[in-house]
Amino acid sequence: MKDKENIEITILIDKYIKGELSQEEIDDLWIKFLENPEYYDLFETDLHLRSLAKKGVNPFEEDSTGSGNESIWSNYKTWAYAAAAAVTLALLLQLFTIGQPDSAAELAITSIEQNELTGADVLRSDEEDASDINISINRALSMAYSDETENAIESFEALLEQPLNEEQRFRVEMNLGILHYNNTEYPTARNYFTAILERDELPVHIEEKAWWFLGNTYLNLNELEEARDAVYNTYVIDGRFQTPALALLKRLDIELGNIGSDVERLNTN
Repeated sequence: MKDKENIEITILIDKYIKGELSQEEIDDLWIKFLENPEYYDLFETDLHLRSLAKKGVNPFEEDSTGSGNESIWSNYKTWAYAAAAAVTLALLLQLFTIGQPDSAAELAITSIEQNELTGADVLRSDEEDASDINISINRALSMAYSDETENAIESFEALLEQPLNEEQRFRVEMNLGILHYNNTEYPTARNYFTAILERDELPVHIEEKAWWFLGNTYLNLNELEEARDAVYNTYVIDGRFQTPALALLKRLDIELGNIGSDVERLNTN
């Protein structure tokens, strides 16, 4: 390890043992332990030496019986086995109980803001039929804003039976996905967000929204691998959801035990 990195990790370990780190800092430190076993060796050694110091024991002092080397080796082996068990227990506790949510749904956004619903520009189309459909989209949107959720859902679903152009269709599907998400109807919401993403040449901001909302939907369905993929796709688009996507990725990788090259790259940003 480089001297600077060694010093930095030693300081973090000292703060961790003293209880001076936040939960987010603890999560990041354990990711470093998993990525760099030598960091955990430092942590393990620090804990052991502190324990011996409290007992007034010098680990480098031979005993007075003349069989110092044998005694030290025997003590070391006993400690090593105990430390290995402690490491396993501590790691399991840290990753799966301490500070972790009771369910994946607790990592998801509670609801999607109404301002994420999308209307249609009636003046944009010169086609009479398209204009009529846009008016119907905005009428259904008005119902949603007025908390007439069920009526809005029925109106949007009826619109899907109409000959919509691509833009109209993904707007309607996005609105339906959001409304069903907020109704905690997650399987239906997933279907609409997935349908949007199956289209070619989506506007980037629509694609980003669909991935982000789909990732949170998967969390509510306790489908962590799928949630991780969707959130990662959100992150790499580099849009307005990138910051929350990165934070969620770190939590998901702790939950899933994923320590890989893309995690290392994300942690350097």
